[in-house]
Amino acid sequence: MAFEDKKKLSRQPLSQKEVANLVAIKKHREQQKVIQFKKTNTFKFFNIFNVCCFFIYLELLFCFFGPINFQTHYSILVKIKTGNEINLKNERIISQINIVDASLKQYDLIIDDYVLPPKKFTAFQIGKDYILQKELKAKICDLDKDYFIQSSSPILFLLLLIIFVSIISVIYNLNENIYSLSAVSLLNLIIMFSFLIL
Repeated sequence: MAFEDKKKLSRQPLSQKEVANLVAIKKHREQQKVIQFKKTNTFKFFNIFNVCCFFIYLELLFCFFGPINFQTHYSILVKIKTGNEINLKNERIISQINIVDASLKQYDLIIDDYVLPPKKFTAFQIGKDYILQKELKAKICDLDKDYFIQSSSPILFLLLLIIFVSIISVIYNLNENIYSLSAVSLLNLIIMFSFLIL
């Protein structure tokens, strides 16, 4: 008998109205947390930083495929790497051109085209973006086309990745939560430092 008295009473399930009330209370609390967080300086600072980073990323991407700030350099050494493909004129495809300028800085240009190889002492232009001044493209004066500098390939990969992450974070309102906002801001900070290093 004593054992039966200590037995737990069966729990009464909540009605649909009570469940709906609990869900409404939880949503209201979450909304209040978001409203309180939006009033803080942390929210404003992180979001302003993320928006500035996003516009820098767009500017870099725009400069990759659009107009860019060119500066003229002069080469003292030109090395050409050819591929295995041969066209109808019996010319090998030029896969890469390595140019050393007068200040002994080396540029590896990705060509992958049938072009005339540049002369040893020739003028060429290096294109930099407008904000970070990263060297992205080059133009050899004898050729009309812009060519990517091989060292700018990691920048393009990081750009596409972080633009995708930024768009996803805005679509899913990740900037309204302190943890996800901090994570996205930290990721933007790491990417910006890597752009300065690359």
